[in-house]
Amino acid sequence: MIQRGVMGEIGWASHMPNNNHCREEGDSNGGGEDHGNADERPKYVQVRDALVERIRSGKWKPGAAIPSELEIADEFKVAAGTARKAILLVTDMGLLTRRQGSGTWVHGDTPSQRYGFFSFFGEGDTRIRPGTLAPTSTLARASKTEQSVLKLRDDARVVRIARTRTRDGKPFITEKVSVPEALFPSLAHEHPLPDALYDHYQKAYQVLITRVEDHVTAMGADAVTAERLRVAVGTPLLKVDRIAYTPNERPVEWRVWLCQLRKAYYRARIGV
Repeated sequence: MIQRGVMGEIGWASHMPNNNHCREEGDSNGGGEDHGNADERPKYVQVRDALVERIRSGKWKPGAAIPSELEIADEFKVAAGTARKAILLVTDMGLLTRRQGSGTWVHGDTPSQRYGFFSFFGEGDTRIRPGTLAPTSTLARASKTEQSVLKLRDDARVVRIARTRTRDGKPFITEKVSVPEALFPSLAHEHPLPDALYDHYQKAYQVLITRVEDHVTAMGADAVTAERLRVAVGTPLLKVDRIAYTPNERPVEWRVWLCQLRKAYYRARIGV
């Protein structure tokens, strides 16, 4: 997925792959294939959301070709240009790939796509594929901060995941994740946890992440983090505070990274 944001800027960076058009019409329902007249949104937005729902639900599998523009136009009873616009919007979200002369395909199940939102790169502009050390998962009542970030009720419970991410077998990120138990009812009991959580959310729970926001700051390593990352207390770290969203703009994950970026960098992009 192409990521959107500001490279090296401290502040909120939106990693929504070329998705400006998708938000112009307001909140989408993130799914549903009800094509009745009750929906007053533009037709291309309705078609877009229906296509996203097919990917979210697994009806369209990774790597599969989707129907042609004309077939989609015929199914939804819209003009070919409307179908084309909807397909382009879903492509801009990073969920489809258009191949000249051969049609449009759902993004495949490849390492680069599974880690499309992992924003750390090493030498040669190569995306780092992290490993995992010491993962733990627990169930707990949501804290006030978790309730606020994830828009949860006072009595909601969350799954909390803590783990250390590795690069070439060496620790370089501590990671804490909170997600609503209601959306991920079995996640706390899964052992081992997969490395690529966003990919797992979609496959196991039909929760599709299409946008993240990263709040990036700097800090020094405290004693606990320094021990986990095998660095001295006070070592400069990059802190990334991330909220992940579904197509209908629901926040479904809160993640905090503390990163020791020796011979590595964090990257976000803005623009086309």
